[in-house]
Amino acid sequence: MENIQSEKHRILPQLSLLDAVSITVSSIIGSGIFISPKGVFQNVGSVGLSFFVWIFCGIIEIFSSLCWVELALAMPKFGGQYHYLREIYGDFPAFTLQWLVFCVRYPASMVIRTLTFSEYILAPFFESCDVPPISLKLVSLLITMLCGFMNAVSVRVSKGTVNFLMAAKILAMAIIIITGLVYLCINGDQNGNFENSFENINWNKLGLAYYAAIWSYGGGDNMMAMTEEFRNPRRDFPKATIISIVMVIFLYIFANVAYFAVLTPNEMLDSNAVAVTFSEKTLGSFRWVIPILVSLSAMPMTGFLSAPRSFYATARDGMFPESIALVSIKYKTPIGSILICCILILAYLFFDIWTLITYLGFVSTCCDGLALSTIFVLRWFRPDINKPFKVPIAFPIISLVTFVGGIVLAAVSAPMKALVGLALTITVIPAYLLGVYPKTKLAVAGKISGFVTRFFQILTVSLPEDKEENNHTKISPLTQPSVRGYRTSKSLVLGKGNIVEG
Repeated sequence: MENIQSEKHRILPQLSLLDAVSITVSSIIGSGIFISPKGVFQNVGSVGLSFFVWIFCGIIEIFSSLCWVELALAMPKFGGQYHYLREIYGDFPAFTLQWLVFCVRYPASMVIRTLTFSEYILAPFFESCDVPPISLKLVSLLITMLCGFMNAVSVRVSKGTVNFLMAAKILAMAIIIITGLVYLCINGDQNGNFENSFENINWNKLGLAYYAAIWSYGGGDNMMAMTEEFRNPRRDFPKATIISIVMVIFLYIFANVAYFAVLTPNEMLDSNAVAVTFSEKTLGSFRWVIPILVSLSAMPMTGFLSAPRSFYATARDGMFPESIALVSIKYKTPIGSILICCILILAYLFFDIWTLITYLGFVSTCCDGLALSTIFVLRWFRPDINKPFKVPIAFPIISLVTFVGGIVLAAVSAPMKALVGLALTITVIPAYLLGVYPKTKLAVAGKISGFVTRFFQILTVSLPEDKEENNHTKISPLTQPSVRGYRTSKSLVLGKGNIVEG
């Protein structure tokens, strides 16, 4: 066998501080702030307390995101929360997290974003009626394929698109904030929302209000799943986290001021998209601007940057099928994982994903709390791991207490949904025993995985990542001639990179 190696076949570090800020801001500011203000206000029943919830959740997001930074810099590998759980607690807790994310949380949340994008982008063309469901799904399919294609062929194009989307999101927020503040200066508090703002408080649903707000801050840890693609994560991650989340907190607070300055409580509660109702009342003939910008905010580009890297890391560790660990020979992107993500999202377009998201909200918070708890084990029981960045111990304690409190409040507010979420979690046990655990793994699972991997390699012109062992390139079993007569993908592809012929 002859091995001609020009460079190591792996995903290359190409991202900078600006990219870290763009990814974080774009991940956090999705459709949430344009919809969630209704959910927060509806559950607490008080304008003043809703502002307190937004500020409190923003502070908690800073604390928890800095904790993720500490974990990411101590264990700088693809995978984010999955990698921390596997390093600290072992395979099964890590697989549990990834199973829930892969099977439900990721594809369902991405479908929500693509449907939101489709709803807003098509709304100006269907002013007199509702957008047909088939049109929503068709546009969702097209935007999913477009985002997947861009991420598969170029990290540079992807990060450029993310920077553009970040600018669009900030522009949308700026238009809402400036319009609302001008309206407030001219008309004053004509709706009376800011007078006696702490009346009619509903404490029973405070947990649901917390979930509505914290969902809008979600995504602050997305860049941690891409640690290996940053040129200098030790310098960039702490700065990007502080800059991004502080910026988002101020934007969210002023956006809520603008909403309450213009909309009455009934208008807020009757609206399915607060930002669109706001634009219809204030922008006149330019009311179409906000739906277009909101649709760009919901564009699922960042979802194709972070999650595929996490699934790729899981497959690289042998707990997901090896087809998900394939890297494009030409583009050096995790093309196998991106392709699987596209297939998942398209499949979920035909399911009732809103119900699944409601059930998994409880379980997802449990997973986040479990992943965050690894920081205590890392500090006190793993002196062998270098820790270049540390947060005050109060940060993870406060974040963890908040996670637990949110879980308890949500369970009390909606106990049946919490029980269904736990029942869905139990499905991880047969999946792990039949597909991962060596002593009980089905032989047919390996055969099917091998066939799919070879098909994906030929379809996408890709290979598993090269690994170094004793300063030599370790060749994956899939790149060697098969005893069953299959020739390896490296002998099938054309190119000037690593060519192995057998």
